[in-house]
Amino acid sequence: MSRTTRSPLSIVGHGWAILWTLISVLPFIFIVLLAFKSTTAIYTDPIGLVGVDWKPQNFVDAWNGPPGGGGFGFYLINTVVVAAIAITLSLVLGSFTAYFLSLASARVRRIGVVILLVTTITPVVLLLIPYYQAVNLLGLLSNPPALAIIYVALVLPNTVLILQSFYLGFPPELREAAALDGLGPLRTFFTVVSPLSRGPLVAVAMLNGFNIWGETQVAIVMLVQAQSRTVPIGLFAFQGEFQSNTGAIFAGLTIATVPVLIAYLIFNRQVTKGIALGGVFR
Repeated sequence: MSRTTRSPLSIVGHGWAILWTLISVLPFIFIVLLAFKSTTAIYTDPIGLVGVDWKPQNFVDAWNGPPGGGGFGFYLINTVVVAAIAITLSLVLGSFTAYFLSLASARVRRIGVVILLVTTITPVVLLLIPYYQAVNLLGLLSNPPALAIIYVALVLPNTVLILQSFYLGFPPELREAAALDGLGPLRTFFTVVSPLSRGPLVAVAMLNGFNIWGETQVAIVMLVQAQSRTVPIGLFAFQGEFQSNTGAIFAGLTIATVPVLIAYLIFNRQVTKGIALGGVFR
């Protein structure tokens, strides 16, 4: 009886999983396909496989960058530097803030959550002029680490909200045991709580990394010089006023996606575990 009852649900579940996988993978396959075609072939026969003008040179053009640009190697290095600084600082500050906010009284916690929610719904475009004026006043335009600090401010509210949901469910018995051993709140956080928070921290790091890796609104304003550009802004350089190297753009997108896929495949288990432990989507 149970097998008969579960069989249709199992078929539907597997079918939905296959469909969702295809929906997720097909866009990337399509980008890779276009990356090997000439600009003419992209516009005349985007999905064709036979009799089209293949152009693997697109990857060389994408890596070298357009004339006067910094080259894709510079873009990747800048993006990695920005992402590493922003992710590290957001995790340190976010986990610290989230933990002690979870220990606060219910009233203080509600006020803190409201403030964080307000910051998350504030459009980034409203902050561009203040950010630009502050960075320009400090002489830090076209400075990737300065851009990373801005990203920390942008991702920190979500980081705190997500981690707080995990720390609220953290077993109080562990904190009480640490207190009996003579550990204060600060040492408890670093020696007991943080080592057990690896899953949620990795999940938040991946979510922040995805957002930072493809961000364009702030980067296009702050990174003026060619050699300071990140990957998304560097790809814009292939789009000119009168002509564009569309094949190189898709080749650049392919190259830029590979590190993200590798990172996800490596940390997929920790991300899934972190989401389950922290109740991210509650």
